[in-house]
Amino acid sequence: MKNPQAKGMGYEKRYVGMNVRFEESGKMTPLTVLWEDGREIPVDRVLSFGRAPSHVGSVMPVRYVCMIGGRERELYFESVCRRWFVEIKYHEDDPAQRSE
Repeated sequence: MKNPQAKGMGYEKRYVGMNVRFEESGKMTPLTVLWEDGREIPVDRVLSFGRAPSHVGSVMPVRYVCMIGGRERELYFESVCRRWFVEIKYHEDDPAQRSE
């Protein structure tokens, strides 16, 4: 899906594993992103979370804005299918950047 503010840029949905802490209140906190190649990337801290649209097709996921490796990143949780995903940005003129 195109982002109208970034001409020529697109986004790809990539499902990832996630280690998550669940509190008694039901609050869910992402701790580690688990990539399919085996890498485990720790989440330094959660800056904010709440329902927000993504650039890719999803039914109003919960967006977690996090610090990961010193950079601000967005993680999404789809409550309908109970899966986590990230958005991978690519330039539409370079199909080699897509992982389809």
